[in-house]
Amino acid sequence: MLKHTFARTALIVAAGALALGSIGTLTGCAATTSASAVPASEASAKRKTEPVRMPMPVIDAFRGKGIFYFDDNVRTQLFIRDEIAVNGRWDVQENFPLGSRHGFTWGSGAVAILRDGAPLDAQRPMFITLDPQRNVLIHFEGGGAKPLTLRVRLEAYDLSELPIGPYLKTRQGTSTAAGYFIGNSYVFPKGAVGYRAVLSIDRNEVLVPTKTAFTGSDSIENFSKRFTKEIPYCLRYIPGTTAEPAGLRFAAPIVKKTKRVKRRVEEVAQSGEVQVLPVKKGTIFCAAEGKTQLASARWNLRWVNGTRVLEFTFPDEIESVSYGLLDEHKRALHLAFAEEKVKAGRRTTVKVRPAAVWLAGQEIRDAQWRFNETAADAISDAINRTKAERRAWEAENGKTR
Repeated sequence: MLKHTFARTALIVAAGALALGSIGTLTGCAATTSASAVPASEASAKRKTEPVRMPMPVIDAFRGKGIFYFDDNVRTQLFIRDEIAVNGRWDVQENFPLGSRHGFTWGSGAVAILRDGAPLDAQRPMFITLDPQRNVLIHFEGGGAKPLTLRVRLEAYDLSELPIGPYLKTRQGTSTAAGYFIGNSYVFPKGAVGYRAVLSIDRNEVLVPTKTAFTGSDSIENFSKRFTKEIPYCLRYIPGTTAEPAGLRFAAPIVKKTKRVKRRVEEVAQSGEVQVLPVKKGTIFCAAEGKTQLASARWNLRWVNGTRVLEFTFPDEIESVSYGLLDEHKRALHLAFAEEKVKAGRRTTVKVRPAAVWLAGQEIRDAQWRFNETAADAISDAINRTKAERRAWEAENGKTR
């Protein structure tokens, strides 16, 4: 009997979007595999305990069957369609089930990128190129004259004889349900390769991490007004870490400021401080826990790529997991709230969404691993071998997804 203390995987900064293009049928449980997971009891007693770094040009990982990615037990594939580059460009294809998270993330994950306040789909890679350092640039659909581009530096590791479960992580670095059920029971076979992705961008971008989060406000001014005096805005935190729930409370509402420049009225950038308070766990509209202030955070009201953004920087004494960011991401990502234009028929409204600003040139080491075909087939096999155990647990405790 599995322990009842199993924690359900929760993506606080959720990533991925509904797939709008062609869809594949690859899933962790249904894919036809050619490599098998090795039961730990059959593995060498003297097997290595850490992955071994392998020299490999980044572009080579995308050749052949390409790179495989697992969102829990759902498997996706990204690969070069034609080995011959045309004008330095390789067209790519991605196979994934409709509605699954897939491919490479934006920051710690995003369902959209905001440009001029409008959301652009960040989940549809079109082609890849190489930069002067031979890193891969993945070019996504959208962005017009300034397309969405993600720089990917891959580190390849030999995973053979290592336990499979620990390499199946969420985008926040915690174990997925599949990783939990597989655990150390099965190991990777020879030829299994895993990839760590180090990501960066060339210009600041505003990320929308989830479609469902909201603030109930139609402007940054009204957002700040809503969360003053007694009511704090409760920040999403990363469970399973040392996070302590925290909230933001403004001493006074933000008031828009403008100036006249050559017959035009332009907004003036502003900055200020906001209280960071301990809060009770619950919904977005939750209560402060006592009257003690944890610290003050700095806010900046500015425009990023034509999108109006309220951006925050927190003092070091506040752990980044308490406001939804991994510690290794806090230099690259700033928590923010952005005014997003939402179309409903012919009418366009504005909603303030939780967001993040990814700073240009700041690298992020992705918490999730990608795999070659051998490693992916072994993972699919291990998922299949443990599905009965998972099904029994879910029947008693509820589904994990």
